[in-house]
Amino acid sequence: MPPPIRRLASGGLAGSILALALLGVVALADAQDLRERGLAAIRSLTGCFLVDYSFVEVEGLRPGYVRDPRVYDVNRDKSVKEWITGEEIGPGRIRLQRILFLAGLDGVVRMESLLRHQSEDWEYNAPYLYDFVAPQTWRPRDLRATPDLWTRRVTNLDDGPRYQCAAAWTTGGYPEWSCDGYAPIPGRETRDMGRSDYQTLDRRTRIVAYGSSWLERQNNVKTIHAEGVRTPLVRELGKTWYVRLPDRECSAGAAFARDRAAFWALSRETWDGVLNGAAPFVERTPPGQPPRFVKMYEVEEQLMGRDLADPAVRAEARARILCVIDEYRVP
Repeated sequence: MPPPIRRLASGGLAGSILALALLGVVALADAQDLRERGLAAIRSLTGCFLVDYSFVEVEGLRPGYVRDPRVYDVNRDKSVKEWITGEEIGPGRIRLQRILFLAGLDGVVRMESLLRHQSEDWEYNAPYLYDFVAPQTWRPRDLRATPDLWTRRVTNLDDGPRYQCAAAWTTGGYPEWSCDGYAPIPGRETRDMGRSDYQTLDRRTRIVAYGSSWLERQNNVKTIHAEGVRTPLVRELGKTWYVRLPDRECSAGAAFARDRAAFWALSRETWDGVLNGAAPFVERTPPGQPPRFVKMYEVEEQLMGRDLADPAVRAEARARILCVIDEYRVP
């Protein structure tokens, strides 16, 4: 008979192995739960919404800077609505596509305002993301050492990169996702507010999903980025309320998306092949040319009505999308 200590050691080893196995099962279950709760929160962000934007500067950070007194408030003389769809690309990845349009105070949709707005690509345990590091420049960052995070990739109007950030969805109370990152100057600033005195934004974003509505709060620093140096200019506070409406109020947006969904899916797949985590991505605008999304929109319009399920048509469309991407990037 073996000495008692050997039996004890053997039993202890078996118990340790069993304990480790149980810990692995628990960890896997916890990870699956985090993924499912994140998916549920992101799914709740889809539907028809009245969107209320409000942004204001609150604290000058550069000596001599005078705060802009204007409040960015888009619903003063109209209603802004978004039809937000969700496409589940895999077990831990979901893409939200926003269709923005305007309605008058009488409720009549302004059909000319229909616009494919930004997309949000959410992925659980994404292996990498692209950090915005300077104007027109994004650099891949490995995320494999930080598991159980949800990466939010916000795209440009043509699926190109804008800003990305990785954080966890909280599990208590209303689901929340908070993340700090660096981003280009918002379109609302250059387009609507006429700003050109800064180039980038230090973003602090907090999303709260209430089920019937959701809120995105921002605490941002408008930043001058010149010759590799970041100079804080002014702090702004902002919030965007998404108030759920009956789906019928977004029927115009739904029809707009339905006619273009096949092209958008191909565009996303093509960009996935370009932004594969292998190298930085640096944009450029060729002299005398419009922004890239304008060129991509022209391709989309020319392919409207063609069967993108046909392999030959699909190959042609992909090649044309890649041609636009290559024209607007540094080799």
